Parts: sequence; structure tokens; C-alpha cells
Amino acid sequence: MNQKLNMKHHSYRKHTARQAMTLIELLVVISIIGVLAGLILPAVGNVKKKARDVQAKKDMADIKGAISVYQHDYSRLPASQAAGTVVNAANQSSDFTFGTTGSGYGTNIYNNNNVGYQDGNRELMVILTTSSYAGYTPHASVQNDLRNPRKTGYFNAKSSGGSGATAGKGLGTDGVMRDPWGNPYVIALDLNYDGWVSNSVYNHNTLNNGVTPATGLVRQGAAVTHTWALKDSVMIFSFGADGSFDTGTQANVDPNKDNVLSWK
Repeated sequence: MNQKLNMKHHSYRKHTARQAMTLIELLVVISIIGVLAGLILPAVGNVKKKARDVQAKKDMADIKGAISVYQHDYSRLPASQAAGTVVNAANQSSDFTFGTTGSGYGTNIYNNNNVGYQDGNRELMVILTTSSYAGYTPHASVQNDLRNPRKTGYFNAKSSGGSGATAGKGLGTDGVMRDPWGNPYVIALDLNYDGWVSNSVYNHNTLNNGVTPATGLVRQGAAVTHTWALKDSVMIFSFGADGSFDTGTQANVDPNKDNVLSWK
């Protein structure tokens, strides 16, 4: 009798030990999963960001390509008469920055310090797509395909299906072409046709001075003026993942560090 009781007691202890070991193993597995998740999630985030950077580069290449074909066909860049006749401080024809006007973006980027005519990239989209967009009336010189009388569709982009600040990536129903983070692309054209193009953000001294690696821009005037430019006819940039910029900060420092540039 005692022998049977001892056997039963021994069997129970073995079962309890196995059950306790299983709980320990489960806790170990959970801990391992937690560690792996901590390692994997940042990596996944970086992959997503890189994928969006690549998409932004592709969008900008497509826009620039469309502008280049348009220029070949019409021997001019796609812009309204109003944009093409904006002058600088020296009363000379100036490059034009299609900034954030009419896009719903929180901080306005103007052409030439908000002097005279302003518009965002929607003016370009009307010309390059021969389409009209809800809530947007372009300059009279752009209406009725006057800037694209052949009605050639130079640019085709996936519609975001929305408008304003919450439109999302792609071509909005408001005519604004937005980056993978839902912010408008800033596009500058060499409308004085001198072979150099600048925009009202990256022309600033602070963004370019002492930056390593260099921004790829060249100063065109005295050190006290914002005259940095690119030897090209088109320059485009995206605000990147953080959706912001600062003309008082170097290009390789946040919030400018993650900006996606068509020329780099």
C-alpha cells in the first residue's frame, strides 16, 4: 500500500515539474518574440521609408520627364504668362517656384518672397495633363489648353481621390501632385532661360554653406544674398517623411535632412 502511494506521489511530482517547465519555456518564448519585434519593427519602418523615398524619386523623374518633352514640343517651359513675367529685385525675369499655394500644406512656400503672382504645382498639372480640377481656376493664359493647344497628355499619375491637406499621395482632385507622405512637390522652373534654376527654399545661404556632402548647388551672387542655383531647367523636392523644412537650418540637419531632392 505504501509502495503504491509513493508511486502515485512520484508521478504527480513529475507531472507538476513538466507543467512548470512549460510555463518557463512559454515566458522565454514570449521574451524572445519581444526582443525580435524590437529589432524587426524599426527595420520595417526603415524599409517603408526607403520605399517612399524611391517612389518620390520616381514621381519627380516622371514630372521632370514630362516637362522636358513639353519643352521640346513647344520650345518653352510649361507655365502661365503670369509666372513667366514675374521679375526679381533687379527688375529682370525670374525663375518661378511653384510652392504650396492652394495645397492645404501648413507652411506656405511662395515664389520670390510672396511678391506678385503665386501658385502651386497644380498650374503645371493643368498644362501637362490637359485636365481641369475641382475648385481650381488657373490663370487665364492656361485655361482652355492655351498653354497646350495640341492637347497632349504629358503626365499621368495615380489619383489620390481627394483634395486639400488630407488628400494623400498622388494627383489630387484639386490638381495638386503630392509625394508619398501626402505633401505637395515643390517645383521650380528656369523661366528666365539662363540655364540655371533656383527655388525659394534651396536658394538660401544657410541651407548650403558648409554642408557636407554639398547640396549640388552653386552660388550665383554675393555671399549676402540667397542666390544658390542648379545648372538645369527644372528642380523638384519633397519634404520627406517629417513633412517639414527650415530655411534657417543646413540641408544636412533635421528637418531638412530627409528632404528628397530631384538633383541628388
